[in-house]
Amino acid sequence: MSNQMKYEEYVIAPGETILELLEANCMTQLDLSDKTGINKKTINEIIKGKAPITTSTALKLEYVFNIPASFWNNLESSYRESLERQKDLNSLEKDEKYLKDIPYSEMSKRNWDWIEKTKNAQERVINLRKFFSVASLDFSTELKRKLAFRKAENKNFSLESLYCWLRYGEIQSNKIEYPKFSSEKLKSGANRIRELANKSFLEQYEKIKEILFDCGVSLVYEPHLPHTYVNGVSYKVSCDKAIIMLSDRGKRDDILWFTLFHEIAHLIKHSKKEIFIDQEDDSKNELELEADNYAQNILIPNHIYHRFIRQNSLYTEQEIKNFSEQNNVSMGIVVGRLQKDKIIGWNELNHLITRI
Repeated sequence: MSNQMKYEEYVIAPGETILELLEANCMTQLDLSDKTGINKKTINEIIKGKAPITTSTALKLEYVFNIPASFWNNLESSYRESLERQKDLNSLEKDEKYLKDIPYSEMSKRNWDWIEKTKNAQERVINLRKFFSVASLDFSTELKRKLAFRKAENKNFSLESLYCWLRYGEIQSNKIEYPKFSSEKLKSGANRIRELANKSFLEQYEKIKEILFDCGVSLVYEPHLPHTYVNGVSYKVSCDKAIIMLSDRGKRDDILWFTLFHEIAHLIKHSKKEIFIDQEDDSKNELELEADNYAQNILIPNHIYHRFIRQNSLYTEQEIKNFSEQNNVSMGIVVGRLQKDKIIGWNELNHLITRI
């Protein structure tokens, strides 16, 4: 049971304390009215909890009972708060309907902020309100409104799961103060990141984060939630900060590298008001194709890649290794490009790809 629910069980109206003091001092409500100058009807309403103890009334009670006005003010404040919390408890029940669409158990397994392990529905609602920083799960934000127009071909796709995943990224990025976002810095930062692509992404993750930090970009790597089918996301968290989120969808290192540069392309080249979501089953529009081309070309420049294709008919492990070393790129990235372009089959040379 949450502290909020336990708190409601022990709350009493300030009038109960006044009644006890009247009995202890052999006084009637009329006596209290005479001593304070407050009419008897108001005294009666205060005792019943219908009328509040004002600051003025608290001072008068201090004189009569020799109990500080602060005591009465705090008692009244706690009582009024408890009444509102009671209303809030009722609203928790209304919010329970949203739980069916949220992967709470999976989120709690990952020890996400606020998402404590519990099977109690009302406690889950309370934790989710804190997670989303909202007073009710029936809420709307700019990010959520943009997601509302999101369509996915997969019938199991869940906007709610995707929003939870994105919110996690926002929470992580908000824990750090970032420099102002600069697309110019990001252009040069992308080239510095490219120099690291001869090793696995996760091995270079902290270095990549540092480079993007200097550009005003928060990088968050978090395994995907069920029914999100997302590889990566990029958008402006605020006017001065951008975020790139990457998932482990596909469980391949080459996909992580490609998705990273794909999202960087969106932040450099495209509208800063949009949210760009890279999902496996997406049909490619002009912006996505442009981001794909940027990612391909920065990892393996097109003219170098096409020359390699023209010069080879068989792609042996040694040829892949030589090409990778010459171009400072991991063998998995080369194999991934060849597979994507259907130069080789999806089942060929997979042992050269780093799994995550």
